[in-house]
Amino acid sequence: MPMLGRLLARILEGMFIVGSIGSSVVFMLSGIEDLKTLLGMEEDEIHS
Repeated sequence: MPMLGRLLARILEGMFIVGSIGSSVVFMLSGIEDLKTLLGMEEDEIHS
């Protein structure tokens, strides 16, 4: 039984790490997009 608890803890730990990495990637990508928007470097900008 204690082995099952350790296994579940390791699975949760792995899920936390994967989620943290994924969140970091999304945060970086959205930051880059925001900088492009702020600096006026959008490709599909509409000129009227």
